Amino acid sequence: MNRASRTTMRTALVPRLSRRTLLRGAGGALVALPLLDAMRGRARAQTATPRRLIFEFKPNGDEVERRFDTLAETDFVLGEFLAPLEPYRDDLLFIHRINKNYHRLETSELGDRHQVGCASLAPWAFGEGDFPVGGEDRTIGYVLGPSADYVIGDRVVEMVPELPYRHLVYRVGDPFNDIWNLQSHAGPAGAKNPILPETDPYSAYARLFGFFTDEASQAEMMHRLAMQRSVLDLVHGQLGDLSSKLGAEDRSRVELHAEAIRDLERTLAGGARAAECQPLDLGDPIAVYDPDNHVPMAEAFFKIIALTFACDLSRVVSFNWHGAVSQRVYQALSVNEGHHDVSHKSDADSFAQIRSIHTHLWQNTTTLYQELLAMPDADGTLWDSTAIVHWNELGQGDTHSVDDALVVIAGGADGFFSKGRLIDLERGGSFSDLLVAAFHYMGFDDVTEFGDPRLSNGTGPLPGVIA
Repeated sequence: MNRASRTTMRTALVPRLSRRTLLRGAGGALVALPLLDAMRGRARAQTATPRRLIFEFKPNGDEVERRFDTLAETDFVLGEFLAPLEPYRDDLLFIHRINKNYHRLETSELGDRHQVGCASLAPWAFGEGDFPVGGEDRTIGYVLGPSADYVIGDRVVEMVPELPYRHLVYRVGDPFNDIWNLQSHAGPAGAKNPILPETDPYSAYARLFGFFTDEASQAEMMHRLAMQRSVLDLVHGQLGDLSSKLGAEDRSRVELHAEAIRDLERTLAGGARAAECQPLDLGDPIAVYDPDNHVPMAEAFFKIIALTFACDLSRVVSFNWHGAVSQRVYQALSVNEGHHDVSHKSDADSFAQIRSIHTHLWQNTTTLYQELLAMPDADGTLWDSTAIVHWNELGQGDTHSVDDALVVIAGGADGFFSKGRLIDLERGGSFSDLLVAAFHYMGFDDVTEFGDPRLSNGTGPLPGVIA
């Protein structure tokens, strides 16, 4: 038998799988699989690796003049709180002092700076409502239109109807929602329709990867987490049978996917300790809303995001470290006041604390980078096909500025963005035009403006950001 015949026979033994294939186990468990060659079939060579998009939010502004020690297009030097990004600079695009252009709207159409700033993904005028406007004797409502993450996700699902989720919205912090901490909106244009984020990674895990079908089976999943037992145990036989029929590359993908699920379960159970070395009953999982647990909660969401992309469950995610006007107290950083309160002050000690908070958040954000870099995807990793748009509601907290914000675009992004560069817009450009660039990155070149036209500069994608 010649080599070609052996290859044909080996290929014929591999099952043709649906992209929606799930492993069905005991207790109502359904476990998602990664995107495999067996799901692509003969069209693999013609099927482009899907692009993914993450909007990542940090609150309360930073310190504009301390972002960079040297301003230069390629020879820039990162300042103290951006220094954790240095190892990734070749895959980063820094957009310094971008303007959100809210000064072009009427006062009656706007909330306070935190309110308009945290709604920047939905660059529309605000409607009527009962939320107070900071420092003024009037009220305001949510924005009158959808956010970019929602609309892009909606268009992706129109293009790929088998995707289970339009987009995912996650926030670390607390479950309380108001106009100051909801960044995603469903619209349509002219309507108020905020989207409540998921704030509990345990429930997000159960919904996306356990697919447990009722309250009893979800309780079983939580019990398994507490006992350091994996949901994969429930589908172990099917997992082995499937792997035996797959090609070598797909087997490797399934093995790495299974390990990523186990890793996520270890994170949710409170660490990576081996079950055989510890008492089985671990008690309650990590307290989701304890401020001191914001890092492990973020890490759990990062693992969920990577698995979501690997399973091709969704291609658009909005992740928020907290809501705007975050009052998280970072005691481990010797910051004993709420973040928002500290950000309002202009003295040297307060700015030092703000830099410390942002150093901490950026350092821990790179954990997301590592999750994407570690997850295989086609001939590379998820990092290669993902763009992460880092943003903040303000430029600087003590002045409540929205005309000098920082945006950092990270990731391989399929080579779409012009990386390894710093663009200083000197309080120019348009944040809404930057969102147009995100539409183009995801393949929607027909979008030339997004949001209220008054907030756009009419350039199409923000000039200079596309390679």
